[in-house]
Amino acid sequence: MKETLICSLEKHNIYYLNDANVSFYLFVPYKEFNDTNISIRLKSNYQTYDLTKNSIETVTNELINYYKNLDNYNVTLILPVFYDDILNRVRIVDDMELYQRLDKYLGYIFNSAYLFLTKCNIKVNSNIYVINNDSFNKFTNWFVSRYSNRIEYKTILELVKENGTYNNYNVMETPNINFVVGKDDEPTIDKTVEMELETFDNIAREVSKENNVKREPRLAESGGFVSYILLGIITFVVSIALLYFFIK
Repeated sequence: MKETLICSLEKHNIYYLNDANVSFYLFVPYKEFNDTNISIRLKSNYQTYDLTKNSIETVTNELINYYKNLDNYNVTLILPVFYDDILNRVRIVDDMELYQRLDKYLGYIFNSAYLFLTKCNIKVNSNIYVINNDSFNKFTNWFVSRYSNRIEYKTILELVKENGTYNNYNVMETPNINFVVGKDDEPTIDKTVEMELETFDNIAREVSKENNVKREPRLAESGGFVSYILLGIITFVVSIALLYFFIK
């Protein structure tokens, strides 16, 4: 595979690896992190990163916008690009032949990424993480269950929570241009997940469910119960009055 350095962040390099069949971007740590887990994200807008269809400046900016919030974390994230439009077809067609073909592509990508990382003197842990994406959940569910001993689901939030802290500034370098990303006024881990809308929506739904379970009933919601007590008191008073009338 041909290996091209696209740009450098403060703690990671972004490489482009490609051959006649597939290409992918690899977010490679080069500071502080001596070991890592390979993770992969299947994205529906992967053609945005295709250098055969876009300029290097456009692709570089897209990659920086995507990867910049992960720079402080021990994340080695693959963004694949396929030349045969297989990802778009997998989204809408439940076809085992397509699944097996994509399976071979991914195996080839993982092996190529592993060889490259070990060549960079980075220890690669055995587990591979697939970043959850609802657009491809039929395929990824099949893929993860097929290799359940080595591959597991993760969210971006789970990856970044494992280590690291935000910096106010992240500086990117390319062979010709230096990029400075604006300051984060309130640098928090939660901001990282905002770039993953599908993942963020899933988390929001879970939080909503938890809030509904934990929410204490308000007085207005207890009105029916109060009405039953009041009706019982009135019935008891009327019964006593009638009993006294008949006895008298």
